[in-house]
Amino acid sequence: MDRLELWLITAIGAIFVVRLFLEITGYPSMGGKSLHVAHVLWGGLLMAVGMIILFIFLGRTLQSLGVLAGGIGFGLFVDEVGKFVTRDNNYFFQPSVAIMYTVFVVLYVVARWVLTSTRYSETEYLVNAINELKEVPIGRVTEDEKKVILFSLEKSGSKDQLAAGLKDVVIHIDTTAASRTGLFVHIRDGFYQWYRRLTAHSWFSKAVAGFFILQVLGSASIVLALLFDEGEMMAELENFGFSDWAVLASNTICAIFITWGVLRLRRSRLEAYKMFERSLLVQIFIGEVFLFYSDEFWAIPGFIFYLLLLIAIRFMMQREKAEFIGAAIAS
Repeated sequence: MDRLELWLITAIGAIFVVRLFLEITGYPSMGGKSLHVAHVLWGGLLMAVGMIILFIFLGRTLQSLGVLAGGIGFGLFVDEVGKFVTRDNNYFFQPSVAIMYTVFVVLYVVARWVLTSTRYSETEYLVNAINELKEVPIGRVTEDEKKVILFSLEKSGSKDQLAAGLKDVVIHIDTTAASRTGLFVHIRDGFYQWYRRLTAHSWFSKAVAGFFILQVLGSASIVLALLFDEGEMMAELENFGFSDWAVLASNTICAIFITWGVLRLRRSRLEAYKMFERSLLVQIFIGEVFLFYSDEFWAIPGFIFYLLLLIAIRFMMQREKAEFIGAAIAS
């Protein structure tokens, strides 16, 4: 999962860097008067380089380099999607950003579903354990990774002679010299720890609940204002396009989930948080697609805000579940 996240972040970062560079330099053309070397070609080359590195070399450092090359290459590739879905090769095709956003979201969701829901056979557990053992000769196996290897070997079947032999080897591996590898992982884990501590404060939960309540009240006040001003409402509806109706529909669904959550807040915070989570998922997977279509890159701050809010809600749900289990055990 670490490499998937690194690949996605690298690809998205490549898009931002390219767009910023082109904006600053006035969209230069490489290739002279008769040719145009589009950056989609450099993207394809980098994806090929990334795959070759992953095919040939072992070790996390070089494999991470392959992931970086592939991520940058994919970012350069997908950035030019507007040229390949329009007859006039329009790089500035408005839905391009929404298409890119959808591609990244679908890739992440599918990959996460495969990684978390797939049931491995005993042979696959053994192969995964052997694959993780590649880092043993260079002393880069951490204590957490050692536990993962032992878990995989346990799942592969205690009767397997190879698994039993490897288990004995892994138990005696010294992990004291190993450290958490990778700058990306270090930064990400540090952020998660800081954010988890932030969400643990009692005021944070109240602030989140207050935000959702204000969001529903704000939406309701706008609807009521339009209903009492029929002329204004008709003028607004006349200017509505398909994306506007889609955003309105997703906001309505979000409002229903939030209202349900607010009503259940006193009875069960966990159930309320579940409703808030569903409203955020609708916003991220439906509403944001059409916001990226209409607002393009200006929709990014809103997406980041909702994503951070989703992470916070999930942290809060984890604490509520832990408290519920603790209370059940105590009773």
